[in-house]
Amino acid sequence: MRDTDGDVSKVDTAYTKLKDLVIHYDLVPDGKVRVLPGEHLHIDDLADRVNASATPVRQALERLQGEGLIDSIAKRGFFSKVPNASELQDLYEFARLVLEHNITRPLDPSSVARLGRGLMKVEAVAVGHSATKCVKHHAMTIESVFEQITQLSRNEQMLRMVRNFNDRSRYVRCLSVLQSPDHGAQVRECLELIELLRDQDPKGACEKLETHMCRMIVDLPELIRDARSRWTMAAAI
Repeated sequence: MRDTDGDVSKVDTAYTKLKDLVIHYDLVPDGKVRVLPGEHLHIDDLADRVNASATPVRQALERLQGEGLIDSIAKRGFFSKVPNASELQDLYEFARLVLEHNITRPLDPSSVARLGRGLMKVEAVAVGHSATKCVKHHAMTIESVFEQITQLSRNEQMLRMVRNFNDRSRYVRCLSVLQSPDHGAQVRECLELIELLRDQDPKGACEKLETHMCRMIVDLPELIRDARSRWTMAAAI
């Protein structure tokens, strides 16, 4: 029997809520619903956390596992991923190559002129729970830059891969923004990349991209070490 529209909507809703939990870990302010790295994702427990029934939660978890956002172990079930610096470095290097390909290929001037539209304004990161919201805001602006550049290729498969990279690297991107003395620096750097493309300077854009990506690749081991301390403190609350 095919899913009804209502069933599909329930799965999509559960997927969206669960995805937010499994890619943000301790950055989710509410400790009652928070998911920490390596946590056994019990379906009934998650159903209570996201106010959904077990069936859409199971289907949402299967979708998240297929996207590499959680792990699945035979006869044991689903587990949240434990961020790994080496794996993330590979993802960043892959994304850099994809974005560089799109920057250096012949581009449609009208598409380039539309770059940067709809990007969120850079704001100061506040304190307390509102800080998490601002950090996500900054991280998602950076991700929007990556997606807009990829959309220049009009290649849907390539766009899906970059969006998956954005999801899988969201947590460390948020931590990087949070730990930077200038919380808006990375966003401005990516917006400068957009301006270089609009000024028809692909070489300068590639250099700006490489600076951003290589810095993240170098910083990842330290970010993960710092993250472990955050997970320990969050688990103790």
